[in-house]
Amino acid sequence: MPKPFKLKINTPDGTSYEDEILQIELKTPNGVVGFLADHQPSIGAIMPSICYIKDQNGNRVPAVINSGIYKMDGNQINVITDFFDFTDKINQSVFEIRRRKIENAINKQDIKNIKTYKDIQRKLENEINQLSKLSKK
Repeated sequence: MPKPFKLKINTPDGTSYEDEILQIELKTPNGVVGFLADHQPSIGAIMPSICYIKDQNGNRVPAVINSGIYKMDGNQINVITDFFDFTDKINQSVFEIRRRKIENAINKQDIKNIKTYKDIQRKLENEINQLSKLSKK
């Protein structure tokens, strides 16, 4: 049985998850990478996807994660992302909260060019649709 190590996931709202795990699988620009305890130290980018966390009971639990970065030091992996939640906890209200946060950020900017605003709106809709699809897998 694999040796446990610490996983800490931080979002703009604070620590989203922190626990001892057996394994985590993250999608990177080069493909999916699995991390176990004593993994070679590394730093890298994370792509929006479903990640899988193997808890100490051996359960492989799926979660939605947005883009971000990770740092693995062998005994702990730290993840920084702007969104993380387990797929069984995601519902439409999560998407609505995320949409409001992004729209508030847009509204704080002085967007004079309607094309720029429409581009941002289109990207927002695409991101919400992508997160919605990922949560249904």
